[in-house]
Amino acid sequence: MTTTRPPAHAFDATQRLFAEALDDPAHDAALAECLRPAGSPGHAASSGRASDDASLLRARIGLYRGGVRAARRRALASAYPVLLALAGDAWFDALSIAYARAHPTPDGDLNRFGASLPGFLGDYEPDPRYRYFADVARLEWALHAAAFAADVVPLTPGQWVDLGPARLSGARLVVHPACVALASPYACADLWQAHRPGGAWPPRIDTPSWALVVRPRWRPGVLIQSAAAHAAFVALQRGDTLDTALDEAFALDPEFDFARQWRAWIDAAAIVGLVGLP
Repeated sequence: MTTTRPPAHAFDATQRLFAEALDDPAHDAALAECLRPAGSPGHAASSGRASDDASLLRARIGLYRGGVRAARRRALASAYPVLLALAGDAWFDALSIAYARAHPTPDGDLNRFGASLPGFLGDYEPDPRYRYFADVARLEWALHAAAFAADVVPLTPGQWVDLGPARLSGARLVVHPACVALASPYACADLWQAHRPGGAWPPRIDTPSWALVVRPRWRPGVLIQSAAAHAAFVALQRGDTLDTALDEAFALDPEFDFARQWRAWIDAAAIVGLVGLP
């Protein structure tokens, strides 16, 4: 017995219809027609059975679409829990569908699915009262990505002391690969902290903030920094020496407390070593 294989172009067309139906139920009928078994009845005497078969196929397509949407929604909710809490379930459900339509994932790993959401939010939410949603999302994605960043072994406090101030001042420092420095015109770091145990809502949302995503001991977290500390850390990230980074910090704030900030960076494993240090 021989089996006739459908032509490649027919299979490709079915795949396209399947992808379209996952996004829009309007394509269900066309997909169901393609999926009907070969030789299924289509003449008038069997129209009732044909209709039942098509309805069953459309119901199954709908179940599959619901499962895919639910998986995408769970992936986004896992990466953006604060955004979900701020916006509510109904808004977040609509967002997840619109985002998947605009940014269909090319990757089977849904941990990467939400990478473009902060940029998408800038156009998706037109109400100026909620413009801060996009920056909250940037912070949350940086935290999400930090959990998957490579690991390094930082210098111990004793090793830092042994290096001495003279060697440190002209050195280029190694920043932990999980670290992301973010500046925002909104109190995004405080909003994130407000959703942590014991957190408090910031007095004003439209207050500039500078946040540093860190991952000490494999636990992503946020350091709230000053503008001067932010400028210094960004300079270190781009490969400037510590002296140059401090010049940028003191230009913004002559009272910048470097010793205190240095301890915070070391305690959070934000700075892990020196470039070229064996």
